[in-house]
Amino acid sequence: MNKHHAAHFLILFIAILFWGLSFVFTKTLLSELTPIAIIFFRMVISATLLLAVCALFFRQSLRSVRKIDWLFILALSFFEPFLYFIFETYSLQITDASIVSVIIATIPIFSVFLSVFYFKENLSKMNISGVFVSVVGIVVMLSPEFSSSTFNKWGLLLAFGAVLSSVGYSFFLRKLSDRYHPVFIVTCQNTVGVLFFFPLFICLHEPAEIGAQFSALANPTLLTDLLILSIFCSALAFIFYVKAMQKLGLGKANTFTNLIPVITAVFSFIILKETFPAYKILGTLIVIIGICLVQYTAKPKNEQSALQ
Repeated sequence: MNKHHAAHFLILFIAILFWGLSFVFTKTLLSELTPIAIIFFRMVISATLLLAVCALFFRQSLRSVRKIDWLFILALSFFEPFLYFIFETYSLQITDASIVSVIIATIPIFSVFLSVFYFKENLSKMNISGVFVSVVGIVVMLSPEFSSSTFNKWGLLLAFGAVLSSVGYSFFLRKLSDRYHPVFIVTCQNTVGVLFFFPLFICLHEPAEIGAQFSALANPTLLTDLLILSIFCSALAFIFYVKAMQKLGLGKANTFTNLIPVITAVFSFIILKETFPAYKILGTLIVIIGICLVQYTAKPKNEQSALQ
């Protein structure tokens, strides 16, 4: 692996690290803020910061956007964060998190098929098998929770809605990533996301509750956690992910997302003092093996013979 390639794996891992940590910080924020308020505030803060960056460094990108690409940007933001967040949030309200997590873990499977059959990315049988192995790792990590899990058909449908939303997002992201800088793409994504979430934020809260949500931000701890989510998880993580995807391809980059529950479990153990039993360790190892299989690229035969 050359240094340039390794750098893209590094920034991809950092993106996944930020997303894995986001669940830990979100858990703190949920003590005072509603889920819609959290995502809306995240979008507002991250979009404001990114718009300032774009105004300084990417004004030319704004002038050169094709008309069709504005529709792609609109669709991109509609699928994620808007639809994905709604489907995932409401599925978690009526179906156990263990079930939803496994369904969400199938996103890379659908993304691999999209990358191979539509975008013609070069993935070997070993790479594709690695995606399924990583999903098995997630199942092992959550296996003890299945015995007491509550299945709800509407919850399952909503969870699969989140999966399809993520695949739709990946489709339009792959279309745009060939033509625009990651910072510009994420800025548009989060800015349009604010426009989508604003009516939802207003409609789902009483006037007094809206005031209470803003008043909660006076708490320095909550505000710090929200800033971390906005800057690192809603802005930098997406920028790093898009940058890595441009080099590694959709299939290989997307499979890394199955590390998110692993990172969440590790930091929940460190920060929130949750348990990290043997089955989670085994599941973690299986996920890592699966991701390594996805990233493996065999050397060309002529190169192998030259080394002999």
